[in-house]
Amino acid sequence: MSSIEAVTVPKWGMTMTEGKITQWMVGEGDKVERGQEILEIETTKVTNVVEAAASGTLRRIVLGEGTTAPVGALAGVIADTAATPEEIDAFIASYADRLGAGDEGDGGASVPRTIAVDGGVVNVLEAGPESDETVVLLHGFGGDLTTWLFNQSALAENMRVVAIDLPGHGASTPIAGDAVFPKIVSAAEAAIEAIAPGKLHLVAHSFGGAVAAAIAANRPSRVASLTLIAPIGLSRQMSRDFLVDFVAAERRRPLQGVLERLFADPSKITSDMVEGTLRFKRLEGVPEALSAIAETIADDNGQVQSIGGQLRELTCPVTLIWGDRDEIVPLPQSTEVPANAQLRIIPDAGHMPQMEASSAVNEAILENIQR
Repeated sequence: MSSIEAVTVPKWGMTMTEGKITQWMVGEGDKVERGQEILEIETTKVTNVVEAAASGTLRRIVLGEGTTAPVGALAGVIADTAATPEEIDAFIASYADRLGAGDEGDGGASVPRTIAVDGGVVNVLEAGPESDETVVLLHGFGGDLTTWLFNQSALAENMRVVAIDLPGHGASTPIAGDAVFPKIVSAAEAAIEAIAPGKLHLVAHSFGGAVAAAIAANRPSRVASLTLIAPIGLSRQMSRDFLVDFVAAERRRPLQGVLERLFADPSKITSDMVEGTLRFKRLEGVPEALSAIAETIADDNGQVQSIGGQLRELTCPVTLIWGDRDEIVPLPQSTEVPANAQLRIIPDAGHMPQMEASSAVNEAILENIQR
């Protein structure tokens, strides 16, 4: 019996509805192996690759380069040599009927909602089945909950996963006044208390790592695992220039140059990501909030936060994930890594390995949760 497999526009992130085919990395008639990168797709956030779900031959390219199509659309067909052209034609014809019906073609987007907290609201995006345990995703400086575009939906297959816009970011209320960092931690804790009862698995990136470490220190009995991706607070070293330049960038070209520093492969940055970040930075109260937050991250002497002591006190599993080409927060020295933490280094990734190497990062997150 012949084997025919679909190559579809994937749903990366709970809010994604479509993607643009930017490059086929193999051609019709080429043999492919399961897990091989075969297709590059641009989203409103970044460009990412699709891996082959099966071994065989790319028998048909349905969507050419430059085509924008909804989530679930059939982009190509992988089949073995036993599949006849007529069978492939029938398979392609059947796919047109699946779009918009069932899981294969469900391009519907999940909708974030806001949680009232002291001083404003915190924006959250929920996914996955109801559970006594919740994975909580906390982004870094200048980001938002779409930082987890390639992670939330994958983790939510079997668990409840909540992504949060930290105060001063995304659709959450900008913070103001003094005690900026404690206010951010308090607001995040309040939102988590409201929507995530039971055990917590905290997953956080960069600045969010310091927030997560503080939450874990405040609520050690509730935190079942802690996974930090390139967190601040383990050493004094970091690129303060990135913070200064991000806050200062008011036009497209300077901001694109700043954002490119986050990735080992700058081509992953999309024009939509740059434009979206510019729009966010122009919102009322955001520039002042970002400046205040940047001051809590680093000054002329290096990083301000220190999380090593907090991590050493934890009894839950702790994993640190780092891209080996991180130009923002360098890899920590061995003496800076707490003895109770595992360090996972991702090759050929910059400061955003959850986007550049999402499969490896998702695997590491799940391993730590299972520990």
